[in-house]
Amino acid sequence: MITGILLGFYQKSVLTIFNITSFSQTGIIALLLIILIFLVTQMMLTTVYSFILIYLSKTEFTPISIEEIWDSVKQNFYKVLGLNAVIFFLFLIYLTVFLLIIVAVSGGTSGSGLGIFLFFILFILLVFIMVKMCLAYMIMLYERIGIWASIQRSFYLTKNKWWFSFGLIFVLSLIQSLMGFIFQIPQYIIMVTTMFNSLDGSGVSGVTEILIMLTSIIAAFQYLLFSLIIIALAFLYFSLVEQKEGKGLIERIESIQ
Repeated sequence: MITGILLGFYQKSVLTIFNITSFSQTGIIALLLIILIFLVTQMMLTTVYSFILIYLSKTEFTPISIEEIWDSVKQNFYKVLGLNAVIFFLFLIYLTVFLLIIVAVSGGTSGSGLGIFLFFILFILLVFIMVKMCLAYMIMLYERIGIWASIQRSFYLTKNKWWFSFGLIFVLSLIQSLMGFIFQIPQYIIMVTTMFNSLDGSGVSGVTEILIMLTSIIAAFQYLLFSLIIIALAFLYFSLVEQKEGKGLIERIESIQ
């Protein structure tokens, strides 16, 4: 909900960008929005995986209380944060090397073509690495091992299963995007209407501001759909462990009532 409110303020600032003060306002709101989206993603990862771990730890089916989930979230929050920090740091290193290579080879006409080619190669390599690391969160929390060990084990489990893992993530991401678009339809309608009103100098009215906030809050619920991918990755982890090490995924699935 807070994400939706900030998103509404951001869109209002963008739609009134011709005002002198809107540039600084837009920048501040955009920064707060990025931080909040990161925190939402962090909490989503921690909460969903914590719920899964609690469910798997129960010997018999009993309701899972909010207190149990909250206690598990508090235990796992900094572990997930640490893994996120490592991934972000590795991404910054990769991005820096990526940009340096592109700049170094993009000079001149022939260099531009080579730069575009390298761009696609490095982008594909980035996708490859991210898919190889996709199980690191579940591994770290379920097997209770360190960050680097989790990343290495994720590489091991996805060995010879990269296309299967990529296909699963791609299909679910596509479904998530299509479902998320439904939440965004009211937002797009208001944005287009407001943009046309701003062009003729009428500005953004009070009623329109309220509508922007409401539609942005509705659109923010699309982030909850990210949990579908998180749950799918948990099942993918157990499936790959079953295939490579023979550790009872079938028994776990059959135990789900």
